[in-house]
Amino acid sequence: MDIPLGFTERQLRIWGMRRAGLSLAEIARRLGVTRQAVHNVVRNVDDQVSQTLRSIASAAKIEMQHLDTTKGILLGHSHETNDRVIVTFSTRHGAQIWHYHTGKCKGCALHKTCREVILDEAEERSIILTEEERMKNPAEVAHIVFSRVIPGLEP
Repeated sequence: MDIPLGFTERQLRIWGMRRAGLSLAEIARRLGVTRQAVHNVVRNVDDQVSQTLRSIASAAKIEMQHLDTTKGILLGHSHETNDRVIVTFSTRHGAQIWHYHTGKCKGCALHKTCREVILDEAEERSIILTEEERMKNPAEVAHIVFSRVIPGLEP
């Protein structure tokens, strides 16, 4: 696993454990450290994730509409492409930008890479996909995954 720039392996491990639903006390117990130490790491990582997502959105000229640092996700709108855009942060892939387009993925040179990344995103977020859903094109899989992460977002 490549460590996203600005983060340590330990920070990402703790952030991932918390995102998986473990309490700070449980994380501390598993790591053999104090709950306060875990709290400090989580607070710092949340700040870094927020800053990363906001910086990516700003650089890509994405107007932010929703930010959930604990899930590592930002929902926005691109005026340049006039579509919904989702910026994600994961322990496996760092920051990714997903354009919520019509899904014309066939023939795209990045088809295989996008499929692998979105399936990793689903796994890391504990989202179970049916075999039929997994076989859809990457844009359709992304719609399904993000509709399960962001409340009120239709697939």
